Amino acid sequence: MSRSKKRWLGGIAVFLALVTAGIYFFDWNLLRGPIARRVEHATGRSFAINGDLNVHLSMTPRITVNGLVLGNAAWAKEPTMAEIGRLDFTVELLPLLGGRVVLPELALTEARVSLEKNAEGIANWQFDNQSKDPNKPLPSIGALTLDRAHVDYRDPTIKTDIATDISTIPAGEKNEGRLKVSAKGRVKGMQSTVDGIVGSVLALDSANKPYPIALRAAFGSTRALVDGTLLDPLHVKGEDLRFDLEGSDLAQLFPLIGVPLPPTPPYKLSGHLNHAGDVWTFRKFAGRVGNSDLAGDFGVDRGQKPQMITADLVSRNLDVKDLGGFVGADRGDAKASPKPPPADRVLPQELFSLEKLRVANADVKFRGERVITQKLPLDEIVAHLKLRDGVLSFEPLNFGVAGGNLVSQVRMDAREQVIKTHLDMAVKQVHLEKLFPSFRLNQANAGVITGRTTLDTTGNSVAAMLSKADGDMALMMEGGSVSELLVRLLNLDVANALPVLLTGDRQLPVRCMVTHLKGKEGDFKVQTLVLDTGKAVVTGNGGINFANEALDLTLVSKSKGFSLAALRGPIHIKGTFKNPKVGPDLSQAVGRGAAAVALGIVTGGVGALLPLIDLGGAKDSNCAELIGQAGSPARPKAANSAKR
Repeated sequence: MSRSKKRWLGGIAVFLALVTAGIYFFDWNLLRGPIARRVEHATGRSFAINGDLNVHLSMTPRITVNGLVLGNAAWAKEPTMAEIGRLDFTVELLPLLGGRVVLPELALTEARVSLEKNAEGIANWQFDNQSKDPNKPLPSIGALTLDRAHVDYRDPTIKTDIATDISTIPAGEKNEGRLKVSAKGRVKGMQSTVDGIVGSVLALDSANKPYPIALRAAFGSTRALVDGTLLDPLHVKGEDLRFDLEGSDLAQLFPLIGVPLPPTPPYKLSGHLNHAGDVWTFRKFAGRVGNSDLAGDFGVDRGQKPQMITADLVSRNLDVKDLGGFVGADRGDAKASPKPPPADRVLPQELFSLEKLRVANADVKFRGERVITQKLPLDEIVAHLKLRDGVLSFEPLNFGVAGGNLVSQVRMDAREQVIKTHLDMAVKQVHLEKLFPSFRLNQANAGVITGRTTLDTTGNSVAAMLSKADGDMALMMEGGSVSELLVRLLNLDVANALPVLLTGDRQLPVRCMVTHLKGKEGDFKVQTLVLDTGKAVVTGNGGINFANEALDLTLVSKSKGFSLAALRGPIHIKGTFKNPKVGPDLSQAVGRGAAAVALGIVTGGVGALLPLIDLGGAKDSNCAELIGQAGSPARPKAANSAKR
């Protein structure tokens, strides 16, 4: 080799040695300024590296940066968006030449991040000069370690301000490599906490590797537990995800998840949570709501506008008190119950939520197989609720009652500020001996009750609806029986009531019973009120006012037979729904009694009974005609208005 060539090679070697030495001894802190300016240009925010910048060269260089500070948006509450005490990562050089960032290791120590939205919904992570290229690949990260990471999130538009601490569980400990999460603050205005362990953030983009999750959360009085694995964590897919939910009222979930649920007493439900596309499902759940069991499937399709709710629910033992929240009445729990009516009222006055009736469509089927109630002998409940574009309907809403059925169709139009409601209800084959089992009736003298109710009204609560209702109510019965003592006392028939008291009450056969009321603006007047027995005919007049919750009924009994001493005073039913008052018309009774005393004095006692004698003579009613008239009245004109 020539001397000149040796000198040339030696020069190259010296140059490479000098370059290597220069790189090795290079003060990488000199790059802090250029890097900061590059980040500031890319984000439109202030940026600084306040600590050392070190690079350890290899085919996968290790870079360590201390004291990173990224400024916040001008409107943000905090001056800095992110502070990182130490950032330590490795990078692969060959992929970097092709424009792809691959980080085999990434560790953050004492990171504090402030994420925030302003009143206009603008987020502080939306940078002024942020790239709008949706196809630009994100960095690929191999192993991520977080040590004392803290994230604050604020969004005043949804009343949310929550702080979260996240750390990677160290090697050698149970669940090593997973993330320990602890959060506390307010979510949707409710005091909230979240605690638990989840898989590494890096596994989120893997649809093939199960992602473990075990979290407990509390939002106000609502408690939730999620435990299991996700097969596709970014899409919350996986049948192995158990979901437990409990709280004081299902309606309190509305501000959290945006799904309108009815007010309920305390509940506790467990099932499987799944997510496919835009559809969330709570499958095969079971548990209790109040004193009732509840099971079934529940789903929400967020892809439809408005969202679509579907459910198929069943209760094998349903306490009817737990349905009170559907009509704004007692929910079976004092803490969860709505504000009670005024002291002198009983009708529910809590307003139906127009927002909830408009925010979703729904198709919900419900079946109560056995109904628990203190007074009314309900056998079962079958309901099919449909809600579409602010119009709610029950088609049908059926109650099994005393061997018969109450078959109803309800339509509530909530597209305007005041709800328009139409109700059709038929009473079919309700057996008297099952309706009043304490009467000890038998099949021979048990009557069958039929009837119907048609109402059209406006109002946003049950009380308001009934106070404005127009329509008809009718109940009819052929056959059956009634207490003889009651019939005698309705006529103040002392002579015939005394033997009944001495020998014991018995049942009188009923030829027919017909009650028909017609209402306007909540004031329902008696059109027909007849009870025809073998001993007497009882008729009534007056009415019931739902606006005032007032009773004003008068019952008059006319005997079909002779009575030696009957005051024949009508019976008045007055007062309110809360405090009804039943009593005889004392003016007539006292008048007849005074006349009897006066005649007794004048006639020496011979004529004392003359004013009290009731010769009877009441005629049998035309039951067929009365029942026909009450059973098919003309429908009020207002009925069509609620259907538009």
